[in-house]
Amino acid sequence: MEWEVSTASVGYRPPLRMINWKRGRMPVRPNAYEARWYALCAALDEHPEIKVRYRIDGGLDPRFDDAEAAWTAVMGHESAPDGLAACFHRFRELGRQWDSLHDGTGGEFFLTDLAHARPQAYESWIESWKGGERFPSSELRIIDEHPVTGTGSYAGIRLRPDGAEPELWWSTIRYADWQLDLGYRQYLDTLLLTRGAFGWQFLFTGAPLGSEEFDALRERLARTLDELPVLFPEDDFTLLRRRFEERRR
Repeated sequence: MEWEVSTASVGYRPPLRMINWKRGRMPVRPNAYEARWYALCAALDEHPEIKVRYRIDGGLDPRFDDAEAAWTAVMGHESAPDGLAACFHRFRELGRQWDSLHDGTGGEFFLTDLAHARPQAYESWIESWKGGERFPSSELRIIDEHPVTGTGSYAGIRLRPDGAEPELWWSTIRYADWQLDLGYRQYLDTLLLTRGAFGWQFLFTGAPLGSEEFDALRERLARTLDELPVLFPEDDFTLLRRRFEERRR
């Protein structure tokens, strides 16, 4: 399924700020995509109906100027996947953990750029849902996770040796591991739109959201999709709502 999400309203364009991540280094100027994330973080910090409980900003890595350079650092060769340049970022760490002041809706994101993405500290095996294939969790490099709330959930990118589009996986302790029906750019764009609202990733998995096992998650997603348009009326969440109605059956 093709999934395109507009996040134009997420990013008003503030003056680009200069980041000095270490004394004695040259300042690093955010690119346009990084500026959108900084704008989103600033908007969350200043939102009158949201309490931001944790802020993380590890600065930008100045070693890589473009997607090809970052991809080479990860894979050892060039030819980055299509669309990677449009969402290229160099955040060593960038995150927010937030809660609505009213209905309990909340979220968390913790971005890591491709060059710094690493597997989880302990090894486990992941069921691929493809003919009984299993693969080690070390094949997943973590690009987004929940270190503050400690849910154990993370989004991992599974690189393909043939240079094909990488797989995206959502790994959880409670609900197992699921391949996402999203590419790398689509994941980041939807993360921008949702501001990391808890559970949104399940809208893009094969998880049986209509089953009893997922009752609590389904109810939380319903509340979240009611609240997000109230908190962020400048954005259109219609496609997410439609996806939810399809997946809950």
